[in-house]
Amino acid sequence: MFVGLAFVTKAQELRCQVDILAPTLQSDPENTQVIEQLKNSVFDFMNNKKWTTETYKEHEKIETSLLITINKRSGSNFEANIQVSSRRPVFNSDYASTVVSTMDRSFNFSFQLNAPIIYTQGSYANNLSAVLAYYAYYVIGMDNDTYYLEGGTKYLLMAQEIANLAQSSGQSGWSASGDNDNRYWIVENLLNAQFKGMRKCSYEYHRLGLDLAYEDPKEAVKNVTKALSYLDQVHQIKPGSANMRLFFVAKSDEVVNIYSEADNLNKQTVFNLVRRFDPGNMTKYQKIIRR
Repeated sequence: MFVGLAFVTKAQELRCQVDILAPTLQSDPENTQVIEQLKNSVFDFMNNKKWTTETYKEHEKIETSLLITINKRSGSNFEANIQVSSRRPVFNSDYASTVVSTMDRSFNFSFQLNAPIIYTQGSYANNLSAVLAYYAYYVIGMDNDTYYLEGGTKYLLMAQEIANLAQSSGQSGWSASGDNDNRYWIVENLLNAQFKGMRKCSYEYHRLGLDLAYEDPKEAVKNVTKALSYLDQVHQIKPGSANMRLFFVAKSDEVVNIYSEADNLNKQTVFNLVRRFDPGNMTKYQKIIRR
């Protein structure tokens, strides 16, 4: 069965589109009903819950997408992947810059018809609500970091609290002793002083770089170059970290475009940086110095 359904509505902090695919499940009324209700429940949970005490105007709501791919169902138990992405607008333009782009392959959960998704801060109820709440706070925290230096700290701490509470669940993706690319380590790293350069980069890259591009494109490029240089500290301490990888999953194409008409000094400087930080995209970055 292949199910592809999308919904969008007014949000509290998030304007979240939800898509669910189930390419391996047999097409029958029961599977279709369960998946449709799951999609509706996830959509309502992400969009209609008030995640913060802040007031978000309509144009300030964070554009977010969830793509859940169900690989296996056994009764009320599901094995799935969840892909999470978010974007933020760039000032004085119709361009939206990707802030979060992550694929989580450890999304196992239980869901029953007519059972609401419930999350209470400070407690762990089930893996479905925990993973969704974690990513809601992660997206909000990452978005706030692009507007104010370390502005997303309190929301990243909420994501970290969820990860800590989920430790005893036995569910994959939360273990401090497991995969260093999992949910626990992604937020743990961001809040670690060793990753301050990454958060400073996020702020200056967006606020002093992209947001300045319309007003002063040359200064904006210089500021992006400076912002990317802060990643060197993180690279030296923890080369190949999941956080660095996720940054360039979101930003590699954008970086190439930013330097399409930059001066040679900035092109060469940033090329020397990204070739070390993200060697897997070397072919892509060659375009920077060939232009």
